[in-house]
Amino acid sequence: MMTILRTMRRALPSVQARPFPTLVRPQDRLRTVMRFFAYLVLVIALHTAAMAGIEGMAAGDALWLTLTTITTVGYGDHAAQTVAGRVATAVLVYLGGIFVLFQAATTYFEYRAERRFLMRRGRWRWTMKDHILLLNVPEVHTEAYLCRLVMEFRHSRRFRPLPVMIVSRAFAGGLPQSLLELGVVHHHGSAGDPGALEAAGARDARVVVVLAKWEMDRASDAHTFDILHRLTEMGAQGRILAECVTDSDRARLRTAGADIVVRPLRGYPEMIVRALVAPGAEHIIEDLFTSRGDECWRYDVSVSGLRWADLVAHLVRHDIGVPIAYRAAADGTTRCNPPPDTVVTADKLFVLVREGNSRPDAEVAALLGRVPPR
Repeated sequence: MMTILRTMRRALPSVQARPFPTLVRPQDRLRTVMRFFAYLVLVIALHTAAMAGIEGMAAGDALWLTLTTITTVGYGDHAAQTVAGRVATAVLVYLGGIFVLFQAATTYFEYRAERRFLMRRGRWRWTMKDHILLLNVPEVHTEAYLCRLVMEFRHSRRFRPLPVMIVSRAFAGGLPQSLLELGVVHHHGSAGDPGALEAAGARDARVVVVLAKWEMDRASDAHTFDILHRLTEMGAQGRILAECVTDSDRARLRTAGADIVVRPLRGYPEMIVRALVAPGAEHIIEDLFTSRGDECWRYDVSVSGLRWADLVAHLVRHDIGVPIAYRAAADGTTRCNPPPDTVVTADKLFVLVREGNSRPDAEVAALLGRVPPR
C-alpha cells in the first residue's frame, strides 16, 4: 500500500498542470473520498462475514484477515482454506477493496494538487473571517506598492496577525513570490462583482480597503461608490477605508458606507494603515502634505541649551505653532518628537503652524531667547 501511495505522489506534478477554469469548492472532492470510504467499509464487512461463514473463523480473526489482506500486508497467520473462501477474497478484497483504496488515494492527492493550483491562481473559495481585504490594485508598480502596504500591516500590532486577501484580475497567473512570502492570498475577480466579494468573505472581513482603480481619474470615485454600495448591501461588518480622488466626492463615499476616506497616495501606502490604526490621523497627514490649512513650517533659528518641553510650551503659548521636530546642529539629523527632557541644540526648527500664521525667523529667534531658564 505504501508503495502505491509513493507512486501516486511522484505523479502529482502532471495533475497540477491541468487547467481548472472554474471555482471549485473543497466539499466536492471530499464527498467523493467519503463515498470511497463507505464502499471500502462495505467490502470489509462483506469479506469479514464471508470468512466467518465460509471458513468458520471467529469474527475477530475474520476481520484481522480482511484488514491484513486489503492493505497487502499478509502476515500469513490466517488464510482462506476453501475454494469458496479464496474466490471471495479475490473478488471482494483484491478486485474491490484494493482498487477502491487506490482510487480513493488518487482522488485525495488530486484534490490536494488541485487545491494548491486553484489557491495559487486565485480561484479557490476561501473560508475566511476577521481578515484584511484589499479591493483593486494600482496599475503601476503593483507588486512594490502591495508589498509595502502589507508590510505596514505586518508591522502594526493591531493588524499583524490578520490574514490578507486581495481581490483583483491583475494576477491571473498567480501572486508574485514576494506577496506569497508575506502570507497574502487572492481571489481572481472584479472588486465590483458581488460573487467575487462573497467568495472573498467581504462580509466577515475585519478591514476592507477599497483602493482607487485609477488614482488620478475622477471616474475612480464612481467605481469606488459602486463597490461601497455592494459592501453595504451584503452587510459588511468590518471597518471600510476608501480612497477618493476628488475631495468633493468624500461625503458621497461616506454616505455609501466608507468609515474612512483618504486621498490616493501611491508613494505612501503607510498612510492607509495609519488611518486604520488611528482614525482621523489621515486628516493630519493630508494637512501636512498640502499648503492649505495647517502646514509644517521650517524656521532657520539657532537653539542652544533649551529643554524640548520648555521650547514647545513657549512657542505654543505665544501662538507660533506646535514644534514637532528640530535639526541637530552637531550632525544635521532631523529628530522628530524627542522626549520632553531632551536638551536641544539645533539650527532648524520644524513647527506645525496655522494657515497664514507663519512668522519671520527673527521674531521666533527673539521669542526663544526669552525662554525662562531652568
